[in-house]
Amino acid sequence: MAKFTLVDAYVSVNGVVLSDHGNQVQVEDSREQKDFTGFGAANREYGKGLGDCKMTIRFFQDFANSSVHQTLQPLISSNTPVTVEIRATSAGRSATNPGITMSALLFTYNPLDGEIGEPSMITAEFANASQNGIQYLTS
Repeated sequence: MAKFTLVDAYVSVNGVVLSDHGNQVQVEDSREQKDFTGFGAANREYGKGLGDCKMTIRFFQDFANSSVHQTLQPLISSNTPVTVEIRATSAGRSATNPGITMSALLFTYNPLDGEIGEPSMITAEFANASQNGIQYLTS
């Protein structure tokens, strides 16, 4: 896949495809920066510490059956991890369209957000819930 404009992302939460309600995704895969500088050094030396993963998705809210609220609301009070998958396009997984997945817990969910005359946009923030971190699946 060459440079592209994000217009057809795939979003699945706990097996429910919510792509048609999403309009912004952010995937963060980071590592702590640790200072390994010893005495007498002329420059700092850094290494990597523990990883951290987060997926933030913005949705148009929908209270209908099998839609946004019905999928997300039970997860905010649950300690059971669910699979979240995001792809750059709705096409199947491949080397050029990997399924970016993680076993996650929902830590932030604002069920109602908006202003008069505007769509209700809500944000769901998922954080890593396993030692696997983010996985990049091609099949």
